[in-house]
Amino acid sequence: MAGGFDGAVAAASAGDVEHKPLAGDMESNYGTEAGASKKPVKRHTFTEGETEHKSKFATWTLEDGDETMDDVSIVINLLADMSPAGILPLSFGMIGTGYLPAMVLLFLFAVCSSYMLYLLSRVIQSTGANSFDRMWSKLMGESTAWVPTFTVVLVTFGCCLAYACMFGDLFAGCMPAFGVTFASRTVCLIILAIFPVLPLCMLKDLSMLAPTSFGALAFVIYTIGMMAMRYFDGSYFEGGQFYDVPPPPAGDHMMTMGVSSLLLVNGLAVAFLCHYNGCKYYREFKEHTPTKFSHRSALSFSMLFFIFAIAMLAGYATFGSLSDGVILNNYAATDTAANIARFGMGWANVFSFPLMFSGLREQSLALMVFCSPSMEATTNLVWFQNTFSAVMLVIITILAILITDCSIVVGVVGSTCGVATIYVIPCVLFDAALGETFPTERILARVIASIGVFLMFAGLYATLAI
Repeated sequence: MAGGFDGAVAAASAGDVEHKPLAGDMESNYGTEAGASKKPVKRHTFTEGETEHKSKFATWTLEDGDETMDDVSIVINLLADMSPAGILPLSFGMIGTGYLPAMVLLFLFAVCSSYMLYLLSRVIQSTGANSFDRMWSKLMGESTAWVPTFTVVLVTFGCCLAYACMFGDLFAGCMPAFGVTFASRTVCLIILAIFPVLPLCMLKDLSMLAPTSFGALAFVIYTIGMMAMRYFDGSYFEGGQFYDVPPPPAGDHMMTMGVSSLLLVNGLAVAFLCHYNGCKYYREFKEHTPTKFSHRSALSFSMLFFIFAIAMLAGYATFGSLSDGVILNNYAATDTAANIARFGMGWANVFSFPLMFSGLREQSLALMVFCSPSMEATTNLVWFQNTFSAVMLVIITILAILITDCSIVVGVVGSTCGVATIYVIPCVLFDAALGETFPTERILARVIASIGVFLMFAGLYATLAI
């Protein structure tokens, strides 16, 4: 990556630590730009500070986010970030949408979502700023820098709550089939929150989550394989082993479209959500350039297209208009293969949770500093970040225990803040940073941003009215 940002990163990576700054003389986490002329002092990263140099003064800032993700790690993390929750509601969305329109919509959302990450990387390259609040401050003004930060905080908190509810339900639903009768939903949520979720949520480096992300991806692949197998072996059709109630006749469902298609649009708009971590993915990608980053993200979204297509088509083809909002709920409690899928998808959501939580923590701290600048030095401290992570996880776990169905809340937050994070904010930033240089892309970005605003209201309507 060219320019001052590259030089600052190289200087930070090469320099040895000569002294450990105390809280009073730490550089601001959110006030020092990545492209600043002053060479930043290399602070201990989370791994070093917590394991080799334990100290209450150990710090972690955005400048400590080294380029640690290789080509494989970034693809795996992107897939694990989106696929576990993304595959479950798409069959339900097809109830009002035919096979062909559903595939066209899936393709368009995959392409646009990948393109948004590319635009985001180009804005980072152009501005030298490596977070939403920093880019917004440079391009739109410091007084409104809270807008993208608050938006991302809302969507990541809502999605973390959804993930917690989802893996709590999945584990509670399948554990009796394996003879574990004490594992109620509450028990599962508490145990999993303590371990492994809490330790994983305290990690600052996304590359360290690659092994668990690979596990999440493996469970996703098993699940879509199970869904395809159950469709082809006819177990849920008349005369099949698990046949129960036939779905109402759907007639010719090849080209069906209508107002209810907004359910699929809403599901797809949120299914490709990983952009809350877009700046972090780019910062930590080895030898990053916008072009190289776009190639890896395009590969990831291409693979997601096929994963989502198999899950969406196999689920709807099996259960038709009876497809549930969480498609695994349609499979029989006595179906061993489905119970393994529930167990696996529970773990997939557990392993994906820290990726979402990373965005929540980073943007929450940025919002905290915006509201109270005197908190800058404190938010750099590792012990404060870990304490904050634990408190946020406790709050999310308690809410997940109390709220058995968070679909309305998550639907509202996802359809508004989620769509804004994917399709509106990157386009606004690109327009302000590079629009004059690339007039054709400026028009495209404005069109996508306008469609994004429409999707926000359409998704809100679909959540509340359909």
